[in-house]
Amino acid sequence: MAALREALRRAGLSAEEVEAEVAVAIRLGAADDRRSARARARALVLRGGWSREVMHQRLVQQGYPAAVAEEALSLAVDEEGWTPRTAALRAVVRGEPPLRSARRLLARGFTPELIRELFPGVEGMEEGG
Repeated sequence: MAALREALRRAGLSAEEVEAEVAVAIRLGAADDRRSARARARALVLRGGWSREVMHQRLVQQGYPAAVAEEALSLAVDEEGWTPRTAALRAVVRGEPPLRSARRLLARGFTPELIRELFPGVEGMEEGG
């Protein structure tokens, strides 16, 4: 519902108009934060290439309450068998220099430890480096 409210506010509706539209959406069954958060979390997990923390941040930035985002992400991770290693490997571009791939993974929230495991010998994996 938070995402719907935010979209309606951005569209220029007054607070009263936003609440009226949200009430209609609820009555029609079209607004369900938990259901939409689960669908969005599942899409993030299936696409891969992001750390769990980054996926959670993206859900919260899209307007889902932190607890709803965490619940949805936990379900998606469990249902899809997500692991940090397989998600990181999806972001690696074949033939790309290891340092470039390693930096991409760091920017996507993966830990320096995992990156070193995937690319032994690559230096410069400190956060922000």
